[in-house]
Amino acid sequence: MSESTTASTTYAGFSETNIEEVSQGSIVVFGVPADSTLPRRSGCSNGPKALRRATIGALGCYFNSPSKTVVSLDSGKATRFRSEVIGLDLGDLADCTEVTIDTLKQVEQVTAGVHEQGGLPVLLGGDGHILEGLIAGLQSSTSEFGLLVISNRLDIPRVNGLASKTLSSLMTVRTNPENYPLLVIGANGIQPYENWKGIEDIQGNVIAAEIIHEQGVEVAVNAIQQFGLQNKHILCVIDAGVLDTGYAAGTPGLNVGGLTPLQLTDILSKANVASQLVGIGVTNVAPLLDARGHSQYATAQALLAVLGERLFEEMSL
Repeated sequence: MSESTTASTTYAGFSETNIEEVSQGSIVVFGVPADSTLPRRSGCSNGPKALRRATIGALGCYFNSPSKTVVSLDSGKATRFRSEVIGLDLGDLADCTEVTIDTLKQVEQVTAGVHEQGGLPVLLGGDGHILEGLIAGLQSSTSEFGLLVISNRLDIPRVNGLASKTLSSLMTVRTNPENYPLLVIGANGIQPYENWKGIEDIQGNVIAAEIIHEQGVEVAVNAIQQFGLQNKHILCVIDAGVLDTGYAAGTPGLNVGGLTPLQLTDILSKANVASQLVGIGVTNVAPLLDARGHSQYATAQALLAVLGERLFEEMSL
């Protein structure tokens, strides 16, 4: 099912294993190295590997401490990496270097299998279109959930002959009309009318990057917290394309006026949705397009921020 990784390149030092070993409460990472196609830039096939390496780098200060604890020089707070958490890395899905119907079906099957066994599926991508398989897998195996998308787009891109789809059209299961099932943070640039209309039709919400720049990250944090009150379960998707190209160029598209890495991490840290997560997807990381490595590092930090209390706990000094 998957291509092997080595112990040094598994996500966050997790155990390398297969889906049969998934247990209740485990965090289960798998990569989908599906590349982007024209007119977008290629490079996403290296995304999963780059995210694993960037995460190991981001956690280096914890791993170098015997107690897995670090103290922030800014806040004075001590935080411990919870090494006792059951973390599993399934490696990268085999034969998934392109986004095809078969690729989406594989993603759907793995996602559903992990969730049905009590694990939290964490997808490392890979082109943004693979989100379709992730959502389908959860919708086939869980009750209703809200979709939180951190992205500059209101759709998933056209790729390899597969048509683009509005984010609203991906939410096919909705049993409670009082909940709004979709929240997009960081939308930027010109968006087709049908994308806006689709979100309006399902009572979704959009917090644009421009609003965050004008009013601060709290406007996004408040929106996410309100979303969490109305949706017991949340699938969170982090599209690296939400980042401003001047800070992080390693994505298939360009985004002038996007979020800064600090804004992205700050929003996700303060929103604190870790306990409500039923899945996470990270997409559109194209490390070869960013010689500085900022894109994968910023996205890796954002993923750690989303996982929050599942991986970290505050300690008293």
